[in-house]
Amino acid sequence: MAQQKIYLRKVRDFGENLGDTFQFLRQEFKPLMKNFLLIAGVFLLAAAIVSAIYQTQLWSVFDRIGTGNGQPGDIFGAIFTGSYFLIIFLGVAASVAMNLTIACYFKLYDLDETSPSLEAVWEEFRKHFFPALGLMILIWLLIVVGLVFCIVPGIYLMVVFAPAIMIMVNEDASIGETFSRCFALVKENFWLSFAVYLVAYLIYAFSAGVIGMILGLMVGVGSYVSTGGDMQSSMATVSAITNVFGYCFYVIFAISVGLNYYSLTERMDGTGIMRKLDTLGSAPSNDKTEEQY
Repeated sequence: MAQQKIYLRKVRDFGENLGDTFQFLRQEFKPLMKNFLLIAGVFLLAAAIVSAIYQTQLWSVFDRIGTGNGQPGDIFGAIFTGSYFLIIFLGVAASVAMNLTIACYFKLYDLDETSPSLEAVWEEFRKHFFPALGLMILIWLLIVVGLVFCIVPGIYLMVVFAPAIMIMVNEDASIGETFSRCFALVKENFWLSFAVYLVAYLIYAFSAGVIGMILGLMVGVGSYVSTGGDMQSSMATVSAITNVFGYCFYVIFAISVGLNYYSLTERMDGTGIMRKLDTLGSAPSNDKTEEQY
């Protein structure tokens, strides 16, 4: 018998969030990962390829210095190249793409109560990508400033802005409206949100680390043998593949953030309850008994 679809708009405590996270992942694994890999995966792959090329070039500079064919001053020029800044841009774009793909999937799942198609998710993604990119650049700048000032403000802002893309997509909010909504939602629920995000992130990091280490060892040995003992190429290949594969586990954290967003909005607005009441009120009556006089 098919499992009942998860109703997103309900209040969840800490345990319910984690339980529903893995239940949602099990039920939606194939369509969700298809959307994630075909949309966000493109950005992840591009970032991994550029990163691998950059690392190979950097290692070659260190080798030249080690063999006496280069100067220590060459390191600065080798680090801050065009590839370096391209990696930063692609890394930001890939992060936005991962969160945005999950947010678009949630929005369509909530509206239709069924697994959305790749075409529908892509259409939502295309509409929100550049506003979400601008939003996240502003958020990361604020977080960096917060981390510089005693770290604690930065951690607080991480929790506050975690559902920012979910808000922008699901509520069609502007950047200013998204900022205000983030603070309003977390105002009375900071510690619950902090606990949910921390545990979900640790699960993601541990899973990605363990599987990535095993895969990296296998790929590293194979790459080392196939390149004739070229350690630079082997390390670059391992780094690129493990990064792409490891980010597949990011969906665990993104789903947890999404479910917490719906929980927070339900606490504040009661949207889910109102929707159920509207559904009950609009249901056709089965009473066909004629009035008697």
